[in-house]
Amino acid sequence: MSLGSEISQTGRQDRWVGRGLIVGATLCLIGAGGLLWWRQGAAVFSDVVSAALAWCF
Repeated sequence: MSLGSEISQTGRQDRWVGRGLIVGATLCLIGAGGLLWWRQGAAVFSDVVSAALAWCF
C-alpha cells in the first residue's frame, strides 16, 4: 500500500461517517416530530412547528 491509497481510504471513511451523522440527525428529527404528533395531536403539532420555524427566521 502506498501513502496515496491510505489517504484515499481515510477520505472515504470520513465521508461515510459524515453522511451517517447527517442521516442519523435527520432520523432523530423525524422521530421527534412523529412522537410529538402522536402525543400532542395535529393541531398542537402544527402550532409548535410554526412557532419554531418563525423563531428560526
